[in-house]
Amino acid sequence: MNKFLFLFFWVVGLFAQDPDILYLTWVGDPSTTMTVLWHTTVGDAPSEIRYKTLREETWQSQEGASKTLNRSNVSVHQVELTNLEEDTDYLFQIQDGEIHKFRTLPNSLNKRPLKVAIGGDAYLSKELFEKMNQEVASHDPDFVIMGGDIAYSEGLRRAFRTYLWKVERWEEFFRIWTKQMVTKDQRIIPIMPVIGNHDSREGFDNAFKRQVLFYEVFAFPQKGIPYQRMHIGSDINFYLLDSGHTFPIGGRQAEWLKKALQDNASASYNIPVYHIAAYPSEASFNLSSAKDIRKFWVPLFEKYGVKISMEHDNHIFKRTFPIRDDAIQKGGIVYLGDGAWGVFPRKPKKRWYLAKAAQTNCFWLLTFTEERCLCEAFNNEGQVLDTVQISAH
Repeated sequence: MNKFLFLFFWVVGLFAQDPDILYLTWVGDPSTTMTVLWHTTVGDAPSEIRYKTLREETWQSQEGASKTLNRSNVSVHQVELTNLEEDTDYLFQIQDGEIHKFRTLPNSLNKRPLKVAIGGDAYLSKELFEKMNQEVASHDPDFVIMGGDIAYSEGLRRAFRTYLWKVERWEEFFRIWTKQMVTKDQRIIPIMPVIGNHDSREGFDNAFKRQVLFYEVFAFPQKGIPYQRMHIGSDINFYLLDSGHTFPIGGRQAEWLKKALQDNASASYNIPVYHIAAYPSEASFNLSSAKDIRKFWVPLFEKYGVKISMEHDNHIFKRTFPIRDDAIQKGGIVYLGDGAWGVFPRKPKKRWYLAKAAQTNCFWLLTFTEERCLCEAFNNEGQVLDTVQISAH
């Protein structure tokens, strides 16, 4: 950022009061849209964004909508900006507030490489969460995919917490995220969410009940449906899946996944991201949801050319050997994980399919080019734990 622009941001910040929760995601094409979300107290300002490219002088404006989180004083505002230019930096502000920056994605890997940070099991320990956020942001990823157990607001140990405690837990997550997930040049890093077991109710009611806060604080292409395909042009597809928390693994979701993989089988990269691991590093191999993933999803992964799959939940760093037909085989799928962003890491167990595993916090940074995907695992000290390359062809 040049000195003039830095000074401009600083001066505007002196006179503008912004909400302390502001984050970005996508529900549409990430090369031509951006969805902006922020939280305020009920009754505060309307949902409106002003935005422009760095080279433009005139601001455009776009209105959105807000909703109140049930039985709380929190309003979640959402504005989707459309018809944007690909791979372009934009300035934006909430009404006349502080000026922020975001970047759209390129629609093809022939424009530039793409960097994506992927991890899960995030806000359990505040100290570990903040430490990993700082490390992730330092790598300047284009966006983050958070693979479930995001705010740890639900689950058996949280079952008797009040609803307002759970609301505040999400608010705490987003306050920290807003503050830390910004690059050195002040670009806000978008987040794409995947649901996990601690993001949904379990044990005391219908396992597939969808009235959970996860659905209220994020935006989705189809309301109430967390599984989706995120595509970057025709080169990359991420399949963000629900591993049995609010939708069954089989049935409707598996049918959707089959069609999505069929329709995009020619893409250079097809990468599923989900919470429960099909090939866990610590949890039971015979866990019912793990068995269902191997039954309903893994055959589709193998049939339609998936080369890497991102798993979480186990609080461990892991990489498997290439697996096909439930055996180690050259040309099989490599499963990366295993969900240790901001949790206390566990000790991995000995499993026939584990090529590498360690009791440490980690996230994976995937750097895509036309020729290959470089997968690097980092701990929260910035040390490289592992590297694997996946060919695009």
